[in-house]
Formats: sequence, structure tokens, C-alpha cells
Amino acid sequence: MGDSPNDVGNRPNDMGNRPNDVGNRLTDAAGTARVLMVRHGESEWNVLGKWQGRADIALTEAGRQQARSAAAHLRAAAVPVNRVLASTLRRAHETAEIIAEQLGLGVVMSDERLVETDVGPWEGLRADEIEAAWPRYLRDRKTPPGFEPPDRVFARATQAIRDAARSGDHTLIVSHSGVIRTIRRVMALHDRRLHNLEGCTFSLDESGELRAHDFVALVANARDTTNDSV
Repeated sequence: MGDSPNDVGNRPNDMGNRPNDVGNRLTDAAGTARVLMVRHGESEWNVLGKWQGRADIALTEAGRQQARSAAAHLRAAAVPVNRVLASTLRRAHETAEIIAEQLGLGVVMSDERLVETDVGPWEGLRADEIEAAWPRYLRDRKTPPGFEPPDRVFARATQAIRDAARSGDHTLIVSHSGVIRTIRRVMALHDRRLHNLEGCTFSLDESGELRAHDFVALVANARDTTNDSV
């Protein structure tokens, strides 16, 4: 889909075109484990510019290579990861499996709370097709009937993150752009387009409140990518 009207005004990728060092971002000042949550690798519909939502779309070979590169970056940066969780959708779960295998970790755990936002009638459409049928909806960040409400996405996904943070493990979560962006938007934090294998870290503060931290990129990105978030 590339840049859509909802991206107008967002500032560009803070990390440029290189993976950034995340080694010192996965523990807070007290040494508490943080959760690193990233978008999956490139999928077949990313290339076609289609909104995916709950459609169970496979990775491209480039997406698989992105996952291998992400694992290499995590290993080279000595990032502490000892557990990998993933959305049940193929594009996220396969990304997680490749990373876990490359890092010598165990079986990837699936969590349905991490699946992409249900985009209702927009599933499988390109931005121009959405604009034709729902004029100015993308520009105005409006959604059609059947599009999963942001508060529902936020509630299910943040509960999964809290559970991961409370486990005490250094956890990598592979999820989706729409989920990560919705969480940040509901938390009134800066939101921008995410490339594949980009995301941010989360932790719990002393009172148990969820905190979101800096954006993180695990691979260099050479291709504009689609979003499933308005």
C-alpha cells in the first residue's frame, strides 16, 4: 500500500535506513526485563499493496530473509531474548519461528490476542480502492462498520504484553503494524508508519502501568511497506 493519506504529517523513520542498537533498550533502570514487539517480515500482500487485517497471508522470500537478518542483528548486538511469542497469523508466526531457530531458542508460543486488527470490508483492498468506496476515510482516519475498534485492539494486545512482561523473561513479540500503532495511539504517543521488523519496547513501571519506549528497527528497509492502521 505504501504511504497512505493517514501518514501525512508523520515524521520520517527516526532510524534512517539501518537497524538500530537495541541492546541497551531491553532493560529499564532497575534491570526489569522489557518486551520488544515488532512487525512481521514482508508478506505477499505487502508487496501487492493490500490491506491484510485477519487474512492469513504468507511471507515473501524477502520477508524470510528479513527475519534471518533480524536474528543476526539481535545476536550481534547481544540483545537478551530468551522467549519468542507471536500472533497466530502465518506472516507473524513464521517470522518468529525463523528468528527463534536462528537464535537457538525453543518453540514459538502463539497468542491470538496479538493478531492484526480486523479491518472488516477493507481486507484485501488497496488504498485507491478504499478511497473510491469510502472517500476521505483514510485522510480523516475514519473506519467503516466491521472495523475492529481501537479500544478492543488495545485491551487484548496490551494484556498479552503485560503477561509477557510479568513473566520475567526477555521476550520478543512478533505482531502487526496495526496493533503496535493502535497501542501507541491509544497511549497518546507518537505514531508513524512502521517498516517490516520495526516496533518498540514496552515495560511495566513500579505501579504496574504499561509504558511504551523508543522505536526499534531490526533490519534495514529498502522498500515502502503497507499499513493496516488508520
